[in-house]
Amino acid sequence: MNNLFSDIIKDNLSGSGAILNKVQLKLIDLGNEKDEIAKDILLEALYKIQEQFPQFGVLLHFVKVLTGRFQDETVIKGKQLTAYVNTYINTWKDSRNKASLNLIAKIGFKGKNVLVHSNSTAVHNLFGHLAEKETFPVVWQTYSSPAGEGLVQAKTISSMGFETHLIHEDALSNFMHDIDMAILGADLIREDAFLNKAGSYPLALLLEDFKKPLYLLAEKRKLISDTALTTEQINKLSVEREKPAAELDPGNTQGITVHNLYFEFTPLALVKKVFTD
Repeated sequence: MNNLFSDIIKDNLSGSGAILNKVQLKLIDLGNEKDEIAKDILLEALYKIQEQFPQFGVLLHFVKVLTGRFQDETVIKGKQLTAYVNTYINTWKDSRNKASLNLIAKIGFKGKNVLVHSNSTAVHNLFGHLAEKETFPVVWQTYSSPAGEGLVQAKTISSMGFETHLIHEDALSNFMHDIDMAILGADLIREDAFLNKAGSYPLALLLEDFKKPLYLLAEKRKLISDTALTTEQINKLSVEREKPAAELDPGNTQGITVHNLYFEFTPLALVKKVFTD
């Protein structure tokens, strides 16, 4: 059980929605395999994966709801666990679609050039709906250093039939005259800022300088009130665990201290509108 999410913990390319999907599938498989599961052991595994991704609002929401369901239990029936997870999935299955359709209803995409960053299931969902409507804006995708998960998203969007350009975020100013707007997902939204992949803040500042709008696409369960969080949880949101130093310095150069962070907060004041379900 301690190794239940070991492969997911190593995933540094997937967005928060994809990570949550993987966690849910693991739990469904576990429930189908075992007749009974010790609650304490299951909670330990859930808190461990949450600790690995403390910035992921959907994971925080899921763990809170799931643990609340069996807080008075000592042993969890396997079928019960599977049922709990499936109930949660069914409750939220349309939220991503609703958020995308709300955005499409308000923003015109025909003939536009759209900038996207990192790798987000919300953004995948949006372009899936646009493809269904046979609306194909030109997409400008950042590489998203250091893991380069932007390339993963570029391949996904390109496979849907969109003209897709891959650029490095550090060179973004060279392409701003070609871009009409930017759409970002969010891992978590607080009262005055949203959390997303590092590079989002300078991207937002650049858009403001060029007077191009930034839109945020996220489900309501990613909206987190500080009053609903413990002091420990707030601290974890503010202090990210350092990622592998080898991503920035493969040679492990002596005398260099590497700081490799994946996330940052960006003020909501830089966002023209937030679209949710």
